[in-house]
Amino acid sequence: MTTPDVRDDDELEELPPLDGDEGEKPPPEAQPDDVDDVGGEASLDDSTGEADPVDTAELDLDEGEEGWVGEPAETPDLDMGEVALIDFGGNVPATEDVEAPGVGDEDFGFGNAPERGGLDGGDEGPLAADEELREQDLPALDADEEGDLEDAALVDAGFAADEPLGLAWATEPWSRVGAPVALAAATAVACAGRGALVAGRSEGGTAELVRVDLEGTSQSVPSDGLEVADVRALAVEGDVVAALVEGGGLRVSRDGGARFVATGEAMVAAGVALAAGELWVRTRAGALLVARAGEATFAKHVAAGAVAAMARDAAAGGGMAALALDDAGTPAALVRVMVDGGAAREAIDGAEARSPALLAARGGHVAYAARRGGVVRRTPEGAWVEHAWEGSVTALAFLDDAGALVAATYSDADDTTALVRLDAAGGAAVVARIGAAHGEPEVDGRVLALVHDDARGVVWVAGGFGVAAFAVT
Repeated sequence: MTTPDVRDDDELEELPPLDGDEGEKPPPEAQPDDVDDVGGEASLDDSTGEADPVDTAELDLDEGEEGWVGEPAETPDLDMGEVALIDFGGNVPATEDVEAPGVGDEDFGFGNAPERGGLDGGDEGPLAADEELREQDLPALDADEEGDLEDAALVDAGFAADEPLGLAWATEPWSRVGAPVALAAATAVACAGRGALVAGRSEGGTAELVRVDLEGTSQSVPSDGLEVADVRALAVEGDVVAALVEGGGLRVSRDGGARFVATGEAMVAAGVALAAGELWVRTRAGALLVARAGEATFAKHVAAGAVAAMARDAAAGGGMAALALDDAGTPAALVRVMVDGGAAREAIDGAEARSPALLAARGGHVAYAARRGGVVRRTPEGAWVEHAWEGSVTALAFLDDAGALVAATYSDADDTTALVRLDAAGGAAVVARIGAAHGEPEVDGRVLALVHDDARGVVWVAGGFGVAAFAVT
């Protein structure tokens, strides 16, 4: 046991007075003789005596006094009636005598509520019978073993129920078909053989010209003499492949894309098409040029004049179509060039075209992208009808001879492209959406090229997301 350090009082320094003047004489210290002798031996007990019994000998108590409960009233003549200290037998609720707004005769149903002892927080399921989770509401445990399920069966009806571009979704959206193609991005696509010819960039970063089909076959084409990374448009007919490259150059292959050569023409091309063995080129200056089958030189088609856009007629045996400009540089006429060399010019009575202009043609049906959004379409009867929606149309193609049209429309707000189907009757609906891939900043959802494959009933699309095929329904 450690003995506490007890120091003599003489060893402590003298403390200053708590009050008064510093010069004031301190009171004399108490001496041992001044302490009253309490008697008895010294004790170390420091208790205060709180637990000791109270000595009532010296207390002045009146044994006749009683508590206040039995005390007689000071005014015995005052009649207070029979007042109970606590009354639990009342049958009338206290709130009936309260006259306050909102109470009165209103019935809040509190008195009719059944007593409920143990309220359930929902951890072990619902309380009410109508909230019961029924077995028929759950999918079968072996649903994935009964064959492929429809996409609509796997997605909540409220999910993705928005209306992109201000248009409703089609009742039967298009589904993506074919095996995925290992291209991180694509700049051009054209129908070729059993599939499509695509100019794009592989996942390893190499620019390639690739033949793909719906069965998953992907074959790289040698493409000697062509900088595939610079390709901006492709046109294919048989073994002839024409490629429009960055800067307006034109490269042509006559062996299916194995070897390309530059044309000897001093021109800056803005569009290219192949139709009935003829190579058509639209220049940036607005000239419409054509090279006859097997010829290396181009001739200007004088009947067209200056044009803003051109497209191959997708109908069997079709020729070419072009949007001709007036003196102010506005598309004002439609020029049709037949396979036999004949040409026809028709005034356009429709909304202003967007710039750069886009055009699609199939038989008597013609459509171009409108400047304000949506498309303007010519019916076989010759009427020009505008169909407007939000977004920017980047590609057009007719789907059949009846006049059904698909327009790739880009929304900059969410970086997605909606494929809008416009039927022959004029009804427009979104059939598919394409978004950016991998979250890479340089990859976007803009469709750069779109073609309809009549033989396989699919639409091929190419863009910063790669290449994809959608089944037309």
